Amino acid sequence: MHLRRLRKLSLRAPRTTIRSIGAGSKPGFQQVQAFSSTPSTTSTPEMPFEANPDNFPKPEFWIPRAERKGRSVFKADNTMWFGANRLLRNDRRCPSRDLNFTPLDWANHRSPYRRIRHMINIFKSSTIQRLFFPELSMTAGIALGLAYYNEIVVSGAADAMLSISPTAFGGATTAIGILAGFRLNASYGRFEECRIFWGDTNNAIRDMARETMMWLKDPGQRARMLKLLKAYPVVLNFHLNAKGGHHNIKRFDNTNGSFEDRVHAEYLAELRDIYTDGEDINDMYRMAKVKYNGGNTVIEVLTLMGETIAGSVGTVDSIYVRELDEQMQRLCAVFGASERVLRTSLPTSFTRHTSRLMFFWSNALPFAYYSTLGPVGTVFASVFTSWAIQSIEDIGVQLEEPFFVLPMRQYSDGIFDAVNQVGRNYEVYELPSAKADAAEAAELPQLKVGENIGTANGVPLKRAHESN
Repeated sequence: MHLRRLRKLSLRAPRTTIRSIGAGSKPGFQQVQAFSSTPSTTSTPEMPFEANPDNFPKPEFWIPRAERKGRSVFKADNTMWFGANRLLRNDRRCPSRDLNFTPLDWANHRSPYRRIRHMINIFKSSTIQRLFFPELSMTAGIALGLAYYNEIVVSGAADAMLSISPTAFGGATTAIGILAGFRLNASYGRFEECRIFWGDTNNAIRDMARETMMWLKDPGQRARMLKLLKAYPVVLNFHLNAKGGHHNIKRFDNTNGSFEDRVHAEYLAELRDIYTDGEDINDMYRMAKVKYNGGNTVIEVLTLMGETIAGSVGTVDSIYVRELDEQMQRLCAVFGASERVLRTSLPTSFTRHTSRLMFFWSNALPFAYYSTLGPVGTVFASVFTSWAIQSIEDIGVQLEEPFFVLPMRQYSDGIFDAVNQVGRNYEVYELPSAKADAAEAAELPQLKVGENIGTANGVPLKRAHESN
């Protein structure tokens, strides 16, 4: 962070000069004037260092909406049968990340041929690839070493062979399986909770967009609030995930700038895609500065929303102002709950204890199987049993951090499209009777003095004077 601040100071341009004004200054006060060698002739605020894309690497992964032309920007894993709903994994350590399901995805999910499909793709399984080294490799190595010792070193002498009772070991296997299942259930509870958080965020933003179009009278306030609603899921995404959902960014590859600068470049690209018209650009500058300096960008956006709502006081009924504020409170509450999950893991003592038990159990498997299955069967049975139980625990570890697994960028795009649709298609509905009254009122000024305008008790009424 200190290196980034030094870089920021060295690249900031143009430099400003501070001078004091003595004449005419009030006693006890010093007036300070900052001026630039190239005074600005426009009211647009000067672009700060943190918001200038020229100071950061070129974004590699964000595709502007104007360039998408209706195609999906999410790289699906097409190497697997019907894998279009799953993000492509760029590393064997990456977990599976499922995109939003469609009716076709659900049909494939419950297909009677799903087991055949899953077996064909078994070696592309994320759990097998993650556990292959070191867990499964270590179990296989111990099994091979045990077979070598029992068959070659002691030449099969029963009293010298190394093994343990499979009956006694069976109880330990049952306990380990129950422990792994409990671990998975606890992690899935966190995963489900965070998915509900994103659903609540989606609902609150849709409601705010609709209420903004209904109640805010000033067009500028409407446009500003809609942009902030589009920006909210973006800053929330980058706050909850270090890469902002761009999982292909490599943390330790500094050939194109530091990791923090490359993430900030993607962040700026997403914000610029929202503020394409150049209006309310100072809001984007504030979000960029807070993000670059390590602040809480979500709170900054909520503050900007509050400023917009407060600016409508006097032109909007107080009931509607309060309703908008309550929607903003919903967003704040869901954000606080998301931070609670992000900052708090399952008790680390439980995680460490489970990991140690898994290690001892999986490496003891060959000794339990050897007396029954022999040298060849021990290797395969040990690896299979180790994978069957450890994969449950591994899936639980991945789900424990839901914001690393959920497709949050897809959620952000969906919220953007919803706000765009509300702002684009909203029209004030006018009652037919009101339209008829307006048309009748428009005709009255065209009547001339002395012209009949109706009757009263059978007596014709004539216009006495022109309308203003």
